[in-house]
Amino acid sequence: MNLTEELRHSIIERLQLTEKLAKKTNLELSDKEFLIERKELQQENSKKLESRIKSSFNNSEDGIVYTIELLDCNQYQEVKKHFENAKKEKKDGRKYSKVNTENIACKYLYVGSSKGKNLATRMRSHFGLGGKSVYSMHLFYSFPKDVDCKFKISLYKVDMPNQEKNPINLLELYEQELWNQCKPMFGKQSGLL
Repeated sequence: MNLTEELRHSIIERLQLTEKLAKKTNLELSDKEFLIERKELQQENSKKLESRIKSSFNNSEDGIVYTIELLDCNQYQEVKKHFENAKKEKKDGRKYSKVNTENIACKYLYVGSSKGKNLATRMRSHFGLGGKSVYSMHLFYSFPKDVDCKFKISLYKVDMPNQEKNPINLLELYEQELWNQCKPMFGKQSGLL
């Protein structure tokens, strides 16, 4: 067998193993809905919001895929434009998520995943309550003050078998597929498949 045949064979084996493991995976939408009012992204409310995030997003050993979306909002283009400006200006010295110029402005802001104990930390970053050097939405700084809406966070628990022998990350595959379905305004694709 030459190198190209070996590569093809190896890829097919890897995909077959991924398919086998994916069939043993369970994906479940959490029944807990987490909503944040726009007014909670004001300086005087930041400690309260940080406390809510810490208590609502318990650390978990499970893999989690999540969406952050807007409710009761019809100013998606304004939201996207404001975010683009914050990113361009590096507002407050923060690193902002990628703007998906190929995706139309829509209710989905972000699709991401978290494994282990960093979900609350990730949410704090997205809402601008964490460090400046983590690529996040930093909504406290990037969301327009005059747009009134709610933020909804949905969590999908991914119960996966042990993947020791599979280099293709199933959690990232679920994140990628949800990203493809939602086409969020911000955040990068995982790059898998």
